[in-house]
Amino acid sequence: MNLPLVTCRYERQRVASTRWTTLRLLGHADFPATPYSAPVARQWVRHLLAGKVAEAALDDVMLLLSEVVTNAVVHSDSSHSPSGSVTVCLAAGDGRLHIEVIDDGSAGSIPFVRASDPDSDGGRGLLLVDLIATDWGAHHDQSSTVVWFHLPSGTSGQPF
Repeated sequence: MNLPLVTCRYERQRVASTRWTTLRLLGHADFPATPYSAPVARQWVRHLLAGKVAEAALDDVMLLLSEVVTNAVVHSDSSHSPSGSVTVCLAAGDGRLHIEVIDDGSAGSIPFVRASDPDSDGGRGLLLVDLIATDWGAHHDQSSTVVWFHLPSGTSGQPF
C-alpha cells in the first residue's frame, strides 16, 4: 500500500521558495487560529531568539509578528475551522531574520497594504510591516497564504 507523502506547510513552502536557500531554520510551529495565538507565538519566537539578536531587533520582530499572526487569524479561512491553524517559521542568514506566517488562505482576499482610516482602531498591520521590514511579501497558492518579512538580525551574543 502506497501512502501519499504528507509534508507540513513549512516544508511545502520551503521546497517551493528560493528564499530558503540562504537561510538556516531556527524553528517552525503551528498555533490555533485564535486571537490568543499572537501572544503565544511571540513568546515562542522570543524564546528562540533570546540572547541571539539585539533588543531593538527583537522588539521589531515581536511587533510585526503580532500584526501578521493577527491578520492571519482575522482574515484567513484558518479561523473558520475548529482545527484551523497558523504556522510560524523563523530562520536566519546573511545578517537577517526571516519570519513567515502561513495560514489557510482566503478566497475573498489577499494580503496587501490598505489605506487606513485615521479614526479606525485597525487596518495598519501590513503598513507597519511595509515601513519597518527591510523586505516583505505575500503569496497565495491553492491551499495557503504566506506572508513573510525580513529584519536585520542586529546580532548580539551568540551568532546564528
